[in-house]
Amino acid sequence: MFHYFKVMYKISYACKYFHYLLTSGHSKGYGVHSPFVYDFITRVLNGPDIADYKHIEKLMEELSNDFSELYILDMGAGSSSGSGKIRTPASIVKLTSIPPKYGRLLARLVGWLLPSTIIELGTGAAISTMYMAITDEKCRIFSIEGCPETGRLAQQNIAKLNLRNIEIITGSFNEILPSILQKIHHDLLVFIDGDHRGDRLISYVESILPCTNENTVIVLDDIRWSRSMEKAWKNIIWRKEISLSIDLFRMGILLPKRNMFKQHYVIKY
Repeated sequence: MFHYFKVMYKISYACKYFHYLLTSGHSKGYGVHSPFVYDFITRVLNGPDIADYKHIEKLMEELSNDFSELYILDMGAGSSSGSGKIRTPASIVKLTSIPPKYGRLLARLVGWLLPSTIIELGTGAAISTMYMAITDEKCRIFSIEGCPETGRLAQQNIAKLNLRNIEIITGSFNEILPSILQKIHHDLLVFIDGDHRGDRLISYVESILPCTNENTVIVLDDIRWSRSMEKAWKNIIWRKEISLSIDLFRMGILLPKRNMFKQHYVIKY
């Protein structure tokens, strides 16, 4: 039965991606009237890589072959491929880490925005964390991870790359996020990838919005992971606080409180 649902999920996801390919555009920036979005397309989506990622991607490869057992406390919605209490670094990388294509996208986004602070909800093996950290060592990253054992794995990975601008905080997003937001009064990038329940996603965004300014950018991963995530994405982009939203199929990007008319772009990536 599980195999049946797994196959049906893959078919449904493929159909959604095919629809996205048919309806998306602007991959080179043609016809885009927003200067911000045009700059985003040319410098972030299609721009050159601005750091050396080979150490991160080599570490990903090593972790993918590490089958030592870890006891996992899953405080999010788990994975579409199933969730168990015993996992390996290999399975954590497979189920929670973003692929290099999107890791490099995050890195270019950080290099373009140059935020003073990044908040990440969902550290996992710290792959996305390291992509963002390696781009700008002046930027401080607070990464919240719900599982202590996964947090320790993330710390080990960060130490291997000798990255010093990352702070891993273990605990509940709902408890830790407000305390971090209270301390931040400057440009902020938020990356949410740790809880795949649509209602929780809406709740996190609602917590963040009062603390944003015109330079804040919020990135949501896995917006089509489930029906509830897709529904949450559609709910969020039509909130009055969101001035600009960009749909990249896997990722969604939000710009709140911009002095502009409300705009939504579906861009092929």
